[in-house]
Amino acid sequence: MMRNRRKAREFTLQVLYQADIRDIPPTQALRITLSRYRFTSEIESFSSKLVEGTEKFLPWIDELIKHYAKNWTLERMAVVDRNILRLSIYELLLVKEVPPVVSINEAVEIAKRYGTEDSGKFVNGILDKIRRERAIDSALKWGYLKRKLKSPPLISFINLKDIQKAYLVGGFIRNSLLGRESADLDILIDGANFDLVEKFARYYGKSPVCLSDGLRRVLVRRGCQFDFTLKKSSSLESDLKKRDFTIDALAIDLDHIDNPHLCLVDVKNGLEDLLNKKIALVNERAFDDDPLRMLKAFRLKSQLDFELDDTLAQMIFEKYQLIDKVAKERIREELFIILNTPNSGEHLCHPSVKKLLDRIFNLPPNPDNLCYLEKILNSKENLFTPFKPQVVKYLGEKVGGVTRLFLLKLMSLFLCSSSTERISKSITEALKLGRRQEKLIQKVVSFIPLLDQLKDSSLLSSNVSSFLLEAGEETVETCLLAAVLRREDVDYLQFYSRVLSIFFKKRSLILSPPRLLSGDELMSTFGIKPGPELSSILKKIHQAQISGDVQGRDDAVELVQKILSNSEKNQI
Repeated sequence: MMRNRRKAREFTLQVLYQADIRDIPPTQALRITLSRYRFTSEIESFSSKLVEGTEKFLPWIDELIKHYAKNWTLERMAVVDRNILRLSIYELLLVKEVPPVVSINEAVEIAKRYGTEDSGKFVNGILDKIRRERAIDSALKWGYLKRKLKSPPLISFINLKDIQKAYLVGGFIRNSLLGRESADLDILIDGANFDLVEKFARYYGKSPVCLSDGLRRVLVRRGCQFDFTLKKSSSLESDLKKRDFTIDALAIDLDHIDNPHLCLVDVKNGLEDLLNKKIALVNERAFDDDPLRMLKAFRLKSQLDFELDDTLAQMIFEKYQLIDKVAKERIREELFIILNTPNSGEHLCHPSVKKLLDRIFNLPPNPDNLCYLEKILNSKENLFTPFKPQVVKYLGEKVGGVTRLFLLKLMSLFLCSSSTERISKSITEALKLGRRQEKLIQKVVSFIPLLDQLKDSSLLSSNVSSFLLEAGEETVETCLLAAVLRREDVDYLQFYSRVLSIFFKKRSLILSPPRLLSGDELMSTFGIKPGPELSSILKKIHQAQISGDVQGRDDAVELVQKILSNSEKNQI
């Protein structure tokens, strides 16, 4: 069988060679040759499959050859080499029953026999690179991408667009090839208006959202959105070259979703960079066109755990001042995504991003603080592990539209770099945060030294109870940030852990204690007038509840009597 397959491939090469030099369709050349010569059914069958398949996909195959044959044009290649590549690429990518390695080995042997002295090496180099990036045994998840391209919303759009050209581009392709879930699709429409988008939105009972003159969004359902832009250049390749990073300068013609590994357009070696886990620029003007891309580079780094290309990193270092042109809301969105990753601190240690953050916040960042905080939050075993579920749930709560975790990580980044007031003001102004968020930051940072003063106090003392009452919910952030600052001092770490333990054990008592005595009762029973004294007594009752000295109404009454008695003695 192997010998027959080899003969079939050699026969296919002869047919493609004849078609090429005579400028006729390969299937016509096949019919002419078969009318003159007799072959076994196996040779004829396999050869016909290769010829017909190569002819059907010839435009995409030739594009691949141009892309992978660096410094070579199709016209400059030897006719034999060119056609060995054509039939072999078809077999490599679309004939499932033949292992990719076999396809390449066979192509090399045929090239050595029919080509020049260098043909074998030339053919092997191109096919091996295509195999690593696009074949079924590639490290990229082509099967996963193919399944994702069959999603009902995308199929609905393809059916609605009819003959109008449209392309899937960017992050959806990148994430799918990495085996990562993605429900945000970027569509490039070859047209003069957004009529097709209106039609698609109506199909789902929605209305498109106008994000800018050239951008429309349709939220199909929760967690699935389509962003549409219009093609600006005469060619798809020109549009892709205006994108930011090579791994996002990928496109699939939506008329050919059945064979993405063959038809995917890659203008700047994006597939190679995906395999090498590298983030590189498509063009040097990317940051001038949109400076937020400097921050996006680190967002991708943190999400994908990729490395920055040296040229990219150097360009951020040189152009960091351009970030001044970006709206604060957009910066906040990118930082939110970055800090939402488990090990964001590791990715913010790079000199380029430190310079960028310093410019944004007008404060020098300290990513080592963030790294230690994330170590506390991510580690399976440390002093804070016993109440990790409560901490995680608590930090997931939102304050003014952002999570407590986001604010906590921001505070850790700039802790110790300046005064409490400046830290809260700088973070708030840099990201255009609200008053609630600013007050939280100010409160937490100012409570850290107060917490440290309690280290040698009994955990049941009124001082600790008073702290828990005043800090309230923010006891969690205060203890965690204090631990970041005192990470080398085991005694302090143990103290913060015990305070947190008490907080979670008595959380409901601290935040929503049972009212043992009301203000009205204090005024009617004890003759206390409205004012600071009344508030002070209610606060002392609450503190005593937290410390355990007051457990019921009778205890509360006794405490009030004692407070009033002491007050009278002090007045005498």
